[in-house]
Amino acid sequence: AKGIGKAETTPFIQDLRENHSSYLRVNYYPICDDAVAEEEKKDREHDTGKPLGISPHYDAGFLTVLLQDDDCHSLQVWTKDEQWITVSPTPGALTINTGDMAQVWSNNRYKAPLHRVLTNKDKVRYSAPFFYNPSYRAKVGPLLLRNSDNNNKEEKPLYHPVLWGYFRAVRFAGDLTNLGVEIQIDHFLIQEENNDSKKTKKSSHHHLQRQEIFSKEADFSLPFSVEKYQSLLLSSFDNVNDNENEN
Repeated sequence: AKGIGKAETTPFIQDLRENHSSYLRVNYYPICDDAVAEEEKKDREHDTGKPLGISPHYDAGFLTVLLQDDDCHSLQVWTKDEQWITVSPTPGALTINTGDMAQVWSNNRYKAPLHRVLTNKDKVRYSAPFFYNPSYRAKVGPLLLRNSDNNNKEEKPLYHPVLWGYFRAVRFAGDLTNLGVEIQIDHFLIQEENNDSKKTKKSSHHHLQRQEIFSKEADFSLPFSVEKYQSLLLSSFDNVNDNENEN
């Protein structure tokens, strides 16, 4: 909040402190021998030279606070120069990663980086990410600033508000089931009316409608169940696929 000139009493910041849905996870990456690595290469569209522990992805939440393994450096991030670089940890320090919700909230000032994890044929790797996430009921929208170079006019929002509970549920279903499409914040972009944006606008409008239904049907006080909300989630994916096929 301070970084973009807003007070810590901003409702979204207060909600992050009091009603967040954060959690801690411990990851274990076993040794991956050369035979497994060669087999994996056959299944990958583009050979990275090493098998992957986690495929390229964006963190869905607000911030990730990561304790890396000092002895095995396998986390890589995709740079503006379009290359993968290894994020070598500083002993005793934590690695901070901005997620999709931070990108939406900051109106693209803070970008969620694409990253992946490689395996290692000689060393086991451990990591402990703490995912700092909004409340499931939070609608995350751009926090707009005024532009002193443009007659102090308020900037235009780049995203429609995102219901975190819906976004997390659909991302979870896309990651861990075979339901199909993985939701991205691009689906919530506000686009100007032109031919290039037609597909994005359809997908965006669809997700806006579905998240309103989801907010009324979902019980956020209970653990999320893909089976319970499968019909709603499948409807989300089917409509997105239909929109893409039309274009």
